[in-house]
Amino acid sequence: MLDDIDFSDGGSPTELLQVKHHIGPGTVTMNSVDLWRSLNVWMDLDIDENPVLRMVTTQHTDDHLALLRSGAGRDVLQAIDLLDEAADKEGNATSTTWRKRFLTLDDDQKFALVDRVVIDDATPSAGGLDSELVKVFRYAITPGKEEAFVALLKGWWAGIAVRLLDRSLDAITGTDLAIQVADIVDQLRADSLPVDPDVLQRFDESITADYQDRTFVHQLAWIALDHERLWKAIRDYHRAYTQRSFWLRYQLVGEQELDRFAFKLHDEWEQVFDDEVARMATDDREPGKVGQDVLSRVARECRSRLRDRFDEPWFNRGMLHALADGELGHQVGWHPDFQTQLEGLLSDVTA
Repeated sequence: MLDDIDFSDGGSPTELLQVKHHIGPGTVTMNSVDLWRSLNVWMDLDIDENPVLRMVTTQHTDDHLALLRSGAGRDVLQAIDLLDEAADKEGNATSTTWRKRFLTLDDDQKFALVDRVVIDDATPSAGGLDSELVKVFRYAITPGKEEAFVALLKGWWAGIAVRLLDRSLDAITGTDLAIQVADIVDQLRADSLPVDPDVLQRFDESITADYQDRTFVHQLAWIALDHERLWKAIRDYHRAYTQRSFWLRYQLVGEQELDRFAFKLHDEWEQVFDDEVARMATDDREPGKVGQDVLSRVARECRSRLRDRFDEPWFNRGMLHALADGELGHQVGWHPDFQTQLEGLLSDVTA
């Protein structure tokens, strides 16, 4: 249950919410503790701006409390009479003090309070939100992509919610939502793939601690990659792994498609690696510098795409590090003698 949410304009609340989330079905009545708890909170207010006092509940209201819904059928005066009647009766002990407090208000005070109260009932529960979103956007969603669509939409909205709360975004419009829905639908077409919202967050160097013993990190250390490039390489791997997991979870790609992509990456790496090692015989570069050049070239020149319209350089870079880790059945490396060093690393682990 969440209480005391407010929406403000210039520092003054325009709407105060009491949110009542229930797991099971039920009915909110004039005698319900949820109602009187909210009224008690609102009776404490001393606000000149007269904000809307909205109670949002997953349960249904009875006919009496329905008088405080917005729109046709709203009747504040009749609702006050029924609240007086409920407050004067013996009810749940929890609400006794709150009901007595309501009775001490004069007629003007009661009207000033109740006139601002709006009841939104039968709202979706947390568990039912996904199915409601599918129902609302069913004409836009490609059949079979419902789960992925909802995950992407909720991920986008989570970012929007944070920006609204920290006031880095003033407002969100229906047009903004329509544009985002169209973008998600486009990403879910057969020749493209969506970017997992989790990948878009700002990772920092704290993620490197989980990867220090990984083979691909050892490979980067063998070519003496500087600290800044090392952690960003780890970030690319982390993003690519997160992205692959998202696609596989929602069945947007298959293992065979990833295997074919890994084959193409390995082929491109092989051409660059063989070229740089051959050139090493005629120049004075150190093996570590050769390895850095291999890494830079293959990342820069890579033309392979998992899907025609999915073109995210960080994903290709991250997948190359996955191959350097020995994943997906293809092994790549950067140092000219990486095979020998991998054998030594495996011997150390075995020992």
